[in-house]
Amino acid sequence: MEVRCKCHGVSGSCELKTCWRAAPDFRVVGAALKDRFREAVMVEESNLGTGTAPLLIVQEGRRGGGRRQDNLIYYEKSPNFCERDAALEVSGTVGRQCRRTGRGVDSCASLCCGRGYNIVRRRRTDRCNCKFQWCCYVTCANCTVDEWITVCK
Repeated sequence: MEVRCKCHGVSGSCELKTCWRAAPDFRVVGAALKDRFREAVMVEESNLGTGTAPLLIVQEGRRGGGRRQDNLIYYEKSPNFCERDAALEVSGTVGRQCRRTGRGVDSCASLCCGRGYNIVRRRRTDRCNCKFQWCCYVTCANCTVDEWITVCK
Protein backbone atom coordinates (compact mmCIF):
# COMPACT_ATOMS: atom_id res chain seq x y z
CA MET A 1 0.00 0.00 0.00
CA GLU A 2 1.16 3.52 -0.67
CA VAL A 3 0.05 6.93 0.59
CA ARG A 4 -1.62 9.21 -1.94
CA CYS A 5 -2.59 12.81 -1.24
CA LYS A 6 -4.74 15.46 -2.87
CA CYS A 7 -4.69 19.21 -2.24
CA HIS A 8 -7.88 21.26 -1.89
CA GLY A 9 -8.18 25.00 -2.07
CA VAL A 10 -8.37 27.96 -4.41
CA SER A 11 -6.16 27.37 -7.48
CA GLY A 12 -4.55 24.36 -5.84
CA SER A 13 -3.24 26.35 -2.89
CA CYS A 14 -3.32 23.23 -0.72
CA GLU A 15 -5.19 24.85 2.18
CA LEU A 16 -6.49 21.39 3.00
CA LYS A 17 -4.66 18.19 2.21
CA THR A 18 -6.43 14.82 2.15
CA CYS A 19 -4.32 11.64 2.24
CA TRP A 20 -5.29 7.99 2.05
CA ARG A 21 -3.69 4.59 1.58
CA ALA A 22 -4.19 3.01 -1.84
CA ALA A 23 -2.97 -0.01 -3.75
CA PRO A 24 -0.15 0.77 -6.19
CA ASP A 25 -0.64 0.64 -9.95
CA PHE A 26 -1.47 -2.78 -11.37
CA ARG A 27 1.86 -2.99 -13.26
CA VAL A 28 3.81 -2.46 -10.03
CA VAL A 29 1.84 -5.23 -8.29
CA GLY A 30 2.27 -7.54 -11.30
CA ALA A 31 6.04 -6.98 -11.40
CA ALA A 32 6.34 -7.69 -7.67
CA LEU A 33 4.32 -10.91 -7.99
CA LYS A 34 6.42 -12.01 -10.96
CA ASP A 35 9.62 -11.50 -8.93
CA ARG A 36 8.16 -13.44 -6.00
CA PHE A 37 7.06 -16.22 -8.38
CA ARG A 38 10.60 -16.55 -9.72
CA GLU A 39 11.90 -16.96 -6.15
CA ALA A 40 9.15 -19.40 -5.07
CA VAL A 41 10.22 -22.41 -3.02
CA MET A 42 8.83 -25.91 -3.44
CA VAL A 43 8.04 -27.54 -0.10
CA GLU A 44 6.85 -30.90 1.15
CA GLU A 45 4.72 -31.34 4.21
CA SER A 46 6.30 -33.57 6.83
CA ASN A 47 4.20 -35.20 9.53
CA LEU A 48 6.51 -36.13 12.38
CA GLY A 49 3.69 -36.78 14.84
CA THR A 50 4.30 -33.52 16.68
CA GLY A 51 0.87 -32.10 15.96
CA THR A 52 2.35 -29.45 13.75
CA ALA A 53 3.58 -30.28 10.29
CA PRO A 54 6.81 -28.44 9.47
CA LEU A 55 7.58 -27.68 5.86
CA LEU A 56 10.60 -29.37 4.32
CA ILE A 57 12.23 -27.51 1.45
CA VAL A 58 12.39 -29.70 -1.64
CA GLN A 59 13.70 -27.14 -4.12
CA GLU A 60 15.27 -23.74 -3.49
CA GLY A 61 14.03 -20.69 -5.32
CA ARG A 62 14.65 -20.60 -9.06
CA ARG A 63 17.21 -17.83 -8.65
CA GLY A 64 19.15 -19.89 -6.14
CA GLY A 65 18.46 -17.66 -3.14
CA GLY A 66 17.73 -19.10 0.26
CA ARG A 67 14.32 -19.29 1.88
CA ARG A 68 13.09 -15.96 3.23
CA GLN A 69 10.05 -15.24 5.35
CA ASP A 70 8.17 -13.61 2.45
CA ASN A 71 8.88 -16.29 -0.21
CA LEU A 72 5.95 -17.77 -2.04
CA ILE A 73 5.77 -21.51 -1.47
CA TYR A 74 4.15 -24.27 -3.52
CA TYR A 75 3.72 -27.98 -2.96
CA GLU A 76 3.08 -29.26 -6.49
CA LYS A 77 4.44 -28.21 -9.86
CA SER A 78 2.27 -26.40 -12.37
CA PRO A 79 1.09 -28.36 -15.40
CA ASN A 80 3.06 -28.03 -18.62
CA PHE A 81 0.85 -25.81 -20.76
CA CYS A 82 3.05 -26.43 -23.83
CA GLU A 83 1.87 -30.05 -24.20
CA ARG A 84 -1.67 -31.34 -24.62
CA ASP A 85 -3.14 -32.96 -21.49
CA ALA A 86 -6.77 -34.03 -21.86
CA ALA A 87 -7.05 -34.96 -18.17
CA LEU A 88 -6.31 -31.35 -17.16
CA GLU A 89 -8.11 -29.89 -20.20
CA VAL A 90 -4.87 -28.29 -21.43
CA SER A 91 -4.88 -28.00 -25.22
CA GLY A 92 -1.17 -27.24 -25.62
CA THR A 93 0.30 -24.81 -28.15
CA VAL A 94 0.70 -27.05 -31.22
CA GLY A 95 -1.00 -25.34 -34.17
CA ARG A 96 -1.46 -22.07 -32.31
CA GLN A 97 -0.95 -18.90 -34.33
CA CYS A 98 1.96 -16.75 -33.21
CA ARG A 99 3.90 -13.62 -34.22
CA ARG A 100 7.26 -14.32 -35.82
CA THR A 101 8.74 -10.98 -34.80
CA GLY A 102 8.68 -9.33 -31.42
CA ARG A 103 9.24 -10.50 -27.89
CA GLY A 104 5.72 -10.32 -26.43
CA VAL A 105 3.59 -13.10 -25.01
CA ASP A 106 2.15 -13.78 -28.48
CA SER A 107 5.58 -14.25 -30.09
CA CYS A 108 6.58 -17.62 -31.50
CA ALA A 109 9.59 -17.66 -29.16
CA SER A 110 7.25 -17.51 -26.18
CA LEU A 111 4.29 -19.60 -27.37
CA CYS A 112 5.99 -22.46 -29.20
CA CYS A 113 8.00 -23.66 -26.18
CA GLY A 114 11.22 -24.04 -28.16
CA ARG A 115 9.67 -26.35 -30.80
CA GLY A 116 9.81 -23.75 -33.58
CA TYR A 117 7.07 -22.75 -35.98
CA ASN A 118 5.79 -23.35 -39.51
CA ILE A 119 4.79 -20.72 -42.03
CA VAL A 120 1.52 -21.67 -43.71
CA ARG A 121 -0.77 -20.04 -46.24
CA ARG A 122 -4.31 -19.39 -45.08
CA ARG A 123 -7.16 -18.40 -47.33
CA ARG A 124 -10.01 -16.58 -45.65
CA THR A 125 -13.14 -14.88 -46.87
CA ASP A 126 -14.13 -11.51 -45.47
CA ARG A 127 -16.90 -9.08 -46.18
CA CYS A 128 -15.67 -6.08 -48.16
CA ASN A 129 -16.85 -3.14 -50.27
CA CYS A 130 -19.82 -2.66 -47.94
CA LYS A 131 -22.36 -0.01 -48.86
CA PHE A 132 -25.27 1.42 -46.94
CA GLN A 133 -28.53 1.18 -48.93
CA TRP A 134 -31.20 3.71 -48.13
CA CYS A 135 -33.23 2.84 -45.99
CA CYS A 136 -31.97 0.39 -43.57
CA TYR A 137 -29.66 -2.28 -44.87
CA VAL A 138 -26.03 -2.84 -45.89
CA THR A 139 -24.81 -4.82 -48.88
CA CYS A 140 -21.33 -6.30 -49.01
CA ALA A 141 -19.22 -8.36 -51.36
CA ASN A 142 -17.18 -11.37 -50.29
CA CYS A 143 -13.43 -10.97 -50.76
CA THR A 144 -10.96 -13.83 -50.53
CA VAL A 145 -7.62 -12.99 -48.96
CA ASP A 146 -4.51 -15.19 -49.03
CA GLU A 147 -2.15 -14.56 -46.14
CA TRP A 148 0.94 -16.18 -44.66
CA ILE A 149 0.72 -16.96 -40.95
CA THR A 150 3.03 -18.65 -38.47
CA VAL A 151 1.83 -21.53 -36.29
CA CYS A 152 3.63 -23.48 -33.59
CA LYS A 153 5.01 -26.94 -34.45
